[in-house]
Amino acid sequence: MEPVRILQIVTQMTCAGLENRLMDIYRNIDRKCIQFDFYTFRKEPGFFDEEIKALGGKIFYFDSINLKRLVGGNIDNELFTFFMRHSEYKIVHAHLNQWCWIVLKSAKNTNIPIRIAHSRNSFRSIDIKNIAKNIIKLPTGKFTTHQFAVSQKAGIWLFGKKAVNNGDVVIWPNAIDCKKFRYNPETRRKKRIELKLNNAFTLVHVGRLTNQKNHFFLIDIFDNLFKKNPDLKLLLIGDDQMNGSCQKYALKKQSADNIFFLSARSDIPDLLQAGDVFVFPSKYEGFPGAVLEAQAAGLPCIISDTITNEVCLTDNIFRLPVNKGTDNWINKILEYKDITRKDTYNTIVEKGYDIHALCQRLSEFYKSAYISNSNN
Repeated sequence: MEPVRILQIVTQMTCAGLENRLMDIYRNIDRKCIQFDFYTFRKEPGFFDEEIKALGGKIFYFDSINLKRLVGGNIDNELFTFFMRHSEYKIVHAHLNQWCWIVLKSAKNTNIPIRIAHSRNSFRSIDIKNIAKNIIKLPTGKFTTHQFAVSQKAGIWLFGKKAVNNGDVVIWPNAIDCKKFRYNPETRRKKRIELKLNNAFTLVHVGRLTNQKNHFFLIDIFDNLFKKNPDLKLLLIGDDQMNGSCQKYALKKQSADNIFFLSARSDIPDLLQAGDVFVFPSKYEGFPGAVLEAQAAGLPCIISDTITNEVCLTDNIFRLPVNKGTDNWINKILEYKDITRKDTYNTIVEKGYDIHALCQRLSEFYKSAYISNSNN
C-alpha cells in the first residue's frame, strides 16, 4: 500500500525553528504509512532539501508570496494549476501564519478535502509590518477544515480567542527528539575544547538573525555584562537575515572579540551542551522550539516575557521584560553563574514534548482524516 502523501506548505526548508520541528517529525514518522512533500515559496533550494529527497519526499519550488503577486492573481493561478495537476494530495498542511489562507483558498476551490492552517507565531509589536500581518490573516478561518497552533497564544493570534476557547483550535506541542539534547558532560567537555571556550562563562542564543529575535538588545546585554566580567563568551547560532547589521553592531562593542556568529549549524545539540546560560529576548514568538531544546539540554534559560509561559517546562527558566533595560537581564544571568547543570530529559518527556509521542498522534490524525474522507 502506498503511503498517504501530505503536502506541507512552507516558505523554504531553511535551518530555522519551524523547519527543524517539521524535520524532526519527518525523520521519526513512519514513512511507510505517511510521506511528506513540500511546496515552497522560494525558487532557491533550502538547507534540508537533500535530506528531504533522501527520505523520499518531493519538493516543489515557486516564487515568493508578496502583495503585488497576490493582487495580480499570479499566486492564485499558480496554486490552482498546481492543485489541479496534483490530485493525489487530499491533505494540505500550511505553515505560513498570516498567508495560510491564500493556499487554502485554492485548495478549497480545487476540492481538496483536508485543509490545515498551523499557527506558529504570535505578533505583538505595533510596527507597520505586523499591523499588515494582522490584516492579511483575517480570511483564514473561511478556508480551513482544521486549525492547529503551537500554543494558545499562537492560536489566539491567527484564529481568535473564541475559536481557542471553543476548542476549535488543536494545540500541538512543538516536540523535539529529547535524546539528542540530553545533557552529557563528556559532549560538553569536547565541544568546549573544540570552540576554545576554556573556562569562560558562555551565553548561547539560537535563532535566525531577524528583528523579531532582538539581537541588538542581546548584544547590549552581553556587552554590559562583559564590562563587569570579561571572562565571558557569546555564541549566536542562526542564519543572518539582516545583511550583516548585527555583526556591524557587535564590532562597535568593547566585547566584540568575545561574540561569535556561528550561522546555521547542524550540531546545535552539542553547542547547547557547551553553553552555560541560554538567553532569548525575542519580541514575540508562538512557541519557540529553541527554548525547548535548551531546556532539554539542561540549560538555565532567560527569555522575554512576551513569550508564552507554556514553554516554561523546567525549574531553571525565567521571563523578563525587554523594554526596561539590560540590568535585570544581567542580574538574572549572574544568578545562574555557578548553578549545577541538571539532566532534564525525564521532565521534558513527561510533559509531552518528546517527538515520538507527537509523531504517533499526528500520524493517527493524518490516517484518520484520509480514511474518513475516502469513505465519504
